[in-house]
Amino acid sequence: MPNTTYGMILTYGDFAVTKCILDTEINSVLQFCHATPGGGHYGSTQTARKVLDCGFYWPTIFRDAHQLVSTCEKCQKAGMAINRRHDMPQQPILFCEVFDVWGIDFMGPFPVSNGYSYILLAVDYVSRWVEAIATKTNDAKVVVDFLKSNIFCRFGVPKALISDQESHFYNRAMFSLLHKYRVVHRIATTYHPQTNGQAEVSNREIKKMLQKMTNPNRKDWSRLLEDALWAHRTAYRTPLRMSPYWIVFGKAYHLPVELEHIAYWVVKQCNLAYDQVGKQRQF
Repeated sequence: MPNTTYGMILTYGDFAVTKCILDTEINSVLQFCHATPGGGHYGSTQTARKVLDCGFYWPTIFRDAHQLVSTCEKCQKAGMAINRRHDMPQQPILFCEVFDVWGIDFMGPFPVSNGYSYILLAVDYVSRWVEAIATKTNDAKVVVDFLKSNIFCRFGVPKALISDQESHFYNRAMFSLLHKYRVVHRIATTYHPQTNGQAEVSNREIKKMLQKMTNPNRKDWSRLLEDALWAHRTAYRTPLRMSPYWIVFGKAYHLPVELEHIAYWVVKQCNLAYDQVGKQRQF
């Protein structure tokens, strides 16, 4: 049965496939998926993919996303947008399951923000899912507490942990923790830094997003870290052909833009009959 468009819902037979966007709504949807906390100022491909993952569609979506990103003031000031060139490295190939192997690294020091100067980041090598916290110091105790609270208790004990050989990762406390849970500790040496390449790539992406999202004094980055993580987790990854969120949860994520435009469509369909909106508004 051929595709049919009824108003703003693209259907195939009896099944609704995606929501078609009017020309007047294109800019607001793109702006939301690019510049809001869930957008992260990613490049045109990731921005367009995020729109599609939200359930919206129009024929020129990729061209319009490219035009928006190329004219985004914050992206231009920060330099090149995050795009395919900055995707996760594809070598070496690892045969493991989700959350089996994590890479961990520190970022900073940054300008002091609410007492915090560093970011401790861990990335899963399979799903590219990132966990990160703002920290006041970069010592071994912070790392041990982070691993137990943010990784082990939430995602299970991994088979291996990859880090550099700095003292906050290579010490007695870390050895004791990893030995207790039988986690193999792989060290990235100066001569082979790409061993922990995925953590390095995630570091660059988070830094780039915070650079675009923060105020000129850069002292509000700790407040915006969660927004950057949200954008990173829901961004389309070319090597994976999906987002980390999709791999971990097995479904598409929902952004506030969906609720905003559904409400607009319902009111328009009811001809501003607000008493009917509650009856016909279904998600």
